[in-house]
Amino acid sequence: MLKQSIGAGMLCLAGHAYSANISVTTTEDVVKDDQECSLREAVSYINQDMPKEGYFGCGGEDASPVILLEKQKVYKLNSHLNIQNELTIKTNYDVDFNETPVLGKNNAVLQMQAKDNILRIDDGSQEKLLSVVLYEVSLQGCSQAQCALQGGLIYNNEYLQLSYAGLSGGYAAQGGAIYNVGNSTVENTSDSLVVIQNSLFEKNNAAEGAVLYTQRPAYKILNSVIRHNETTSSASANIYASLLFNSEQLPSSILNVANYIKNSTFLQNKGYLLNLRDGIGLNNLTMIGNAQGVQFVAPQGKAFLANSILIGNPYPITTQQDCKFEAGDQSILQNNLVSAGCGQGVAEYPNEIWTQTALIAGSTLEGKCSSANLDRQSLVCPFNQSSHDFLGYFKPRLLVTYQQLSDSLIVNRGKQWTGSETALVECESSDQRGQVRDSNNVLCDRGAIELVFPTTISLIGDDINYGEVAKMSVAELLGDGELLPKDQCEALLGKNPTGEAWQDGCLQVIPTTTQPKGSVTIDEEGNIQYRPNGNWHGADIFKIRLVTTTTRFNDSQNPYLEIKVQVTQAPAGQMESSKVETSGGSAGILSLLGLLGLIGLRRYKK
Repeated sequence: MLKQSIGAGMLCLAGHAYSANISVTTTEDVVKDDQECSLREAVSYINQDMPKEGYFGCGGEDASPVILLEKQKVYKLNSHLNIQNELTIKTNYDVDFNETPVLGKNNAVLQMQAKDNILRIDDGSQEKLLSVVLYEVSLQGCSQAQCALQGGLIYNNEYLQLSYAGLSGGYAAQGGAIYNVGNSTVENTSDSLVVIQNSLFEKNNAAEGAVLYTQRPAYKILNSVIRHNETTSSASANIYASLLFNSEQLPSSILNVANYIKNSTFLQNKGYLLNLRDGIGLNNLTMIGNAQGVQFVAPQGKAFLANSILIGNPYPITTQQDCKFEAGDQSILQNNLVSAGCGQGVAEYPNEIWTQTALIAGSTLEGKCSSANLDRQSLVCPFNQSSHDFLGYFKPRLLVTYQQLSDSLIVNRGKQWTGSETALVECESSDQRGQVRDSNNVLCDRGAIELVFPTTISLIGDDINYGEVAKMSVAELLGDGELLPKDQCEALLGKNPTGEAWQDGCLQVIPTTTQPKGSVTIDEEGNIQYRPNGNWHGADIFKIRLVTTTTRFNDSQNPYLEIKVQVTQAPAGQMESSKVETSGGSAGILSLLGLLGLIGLRRYKK
């Protein structure tokens, strides 16, 4: 019988009735006969095939192997948990009707208190792979010199699925976060496998494989971020496969490789990011600001790096360590943005060689992005994780010096198949954030992030008393663009119709039913001030038009982003709140609808 997974997919959470799930009712790591159910007791109960009489407060008749933890609670463990049966561990929480939760931000945390790893997943059998799922759960390791010899957080010899998980503080000789056996010793059985989606690996440490150590390549990583991890052995890498596949185990085409990393970001890791062996594919990755880049060791030419950004390793740029090709390597590189040391790649879909030094539009690798006005050369914004994100990303920039989209080294650099026999690896259908890429992948963007070009009308506003100035912001409504600097407006639009000098974003105020009752100013960061022209009582409703670094390339020849503005003014003590501000104040329903209008937007392209 083949050893194979019976998991139905990354987000398949067993499909059992909610009422039959096992709720953990204490954060203490205890095993005793009481009415409380601890995490250790819940796992032990499932390992025992869930007897209908329950076990120490856990389960009972018709129970399902789904363990529910409370959001943001810390479950402290004194020793590792042995998992020997199929189960799911997930965070359970209520969501208000008007709330859109950020998956990964409410995770329950499993925290190791001793010098040990957290999970050991192995039933000791070679018959089949158990399916073990962690969904919205974070693991914090012992953070000591070595939590375990293999797997600082997880030792896996089954089929492990992680989704919206956070893994940090794992220390080991092999596999700081995860050690995956990945090498079945029984004929006609499958290797254990790790599947990772929308997850974060940070501050893990190992001599070999700080993020993941696997014997043969046996992993699938999607839409994830790997940051601040350290592999100390120069012969290893943060994601490391120690063994080669035999030639008969490899597919005939690189398009059919079974192991891959897609739509993911690597930053500030020490040691090589990964060793690219035969049987592994890398697509739409952003790898910036690491101590070293990728180690290529695929002598049979059944491995690839495509549609990715691999520059600035290390950063600040002193030397080029983006690519290291081992003797005999035959890896296929297609359509990447790389430094000269990585080479041109295949002739049909060559790499773009980046020769500049202006890379990060900010003073640090992580943090605030400089405006389009202050920085007119750097390719990407610093890595940023906003309050709306679990993972964060490097945002590509459309520089004001570009005359057309084709001037960009990142945006719209997808390639179309030309009939060559050399297989073309197309861009992924969506990016790290879940934004849909171009439907035919011809005009998709290199790297993990696909730029969003907003086009819908949004609404901002403020309530003020007599003598006050209304303050609003459009920063969150610009999609992935930046306000076009004011010195670029005349070349694009001609003279300002008002006769005054252009402001940043080429701001235009458009009346609706009446002329505006005040003046509007904007700065390069999108902060707006509205000064009423007197103590009138009521509402002033109008529209503003803005031009951003992205909307100026709209195919429709309309470079504007249009936003409705409503300012209500009244004497002190007579205000009826109708605020619709989108940041820095109370939000009304109109503001919410405006923001929702940005979801899933597609960009116009040339």
